[in-house]
Amino acid sequence: MNEVHELFDFFKNHLPVRAIAEELVVFKPETYLSEMANHNFQTAVVAIPAGLMKFDVGDDRLVEIPVDAVFSLQAPLLQVFPHIAAKRRVFLRSGGRVTHIATRSDLDKIPVRLALFGFVSVLETVLKEMVRSLVPEWEKSLSRERLAAARKLYRMKRSRSEEIDVVHCLHLADLGSVFSKEKRYKLFGDQLSRKVFDDRMRDVGKLRDALAHSQDVLPFDWEEIPALLAFILLVMDTDFRSPCLK
Repeated sequence: MNEVHELFDFFKNHLPVRAIAEELVVFKPETYLSEMANHNFQTAVVAIPAGLMKFDVGDDRLVEIPVDAVFSLQAPLLQVFPHIAAKRRVFLRSGGRVTHIATRSDLDKIPVRLALFGFVSVLETVLKEMVRSLVPEWEKSLSRERLAAARKLYRMKRSRSEEIDVVHCLHLADLGSVFSKEKRYKLFGDQLSRKVFDDRMRDVGKLRDALAHSQDVLPFDWEEIPALLAFILLVMDTDFRSPCLK
């Protein structure tokens, strides 16, 4: 397993949701409503004799914490991400009891941005390796302007004694163009359409640019990002024996 695969495995399986979680604040039954207002909380966890209950803004009573809203504190962050995005928050257990909480506001923390950028960077690396191995005439899939831009970047990097090839200088949009042509996107699944592939690659590119430039607000709602992660996983699951992934 090389560095690229190890990086992908780390972000997918070993960066825990604990990295963004907050310790759970437990309120008393007689004060939780005022405490929620004081702290601007959307959710409160309340201790009663029977155990912990929760209350969300808009509810009319305390309810039990749903089993499907509780995850291990050590669960992979990107595995829990879709649940946080969809349900607004999840509860996290450690030592057999709920001890932490992660909300949508926590998704804007550095570990999430690093994980997303890492996923996209690995996608770029793998697509470039696929171009080298599977598309020897990839230049024909790019416009004259895009090919000239890649070659210009290549010459600049070579002048700095960097050991690279022209494929290394392709941008994510260029890679999307290569696999969009000649139905090469079918490598990633027979059911994948060209429109879906093009849309996903364009959106992944937007996400990458926003992350690379540390934009305060990402160009997608949190609920939209899991679809991009699923697309990246689809590409990564392709039966392609890349030298860089052995």
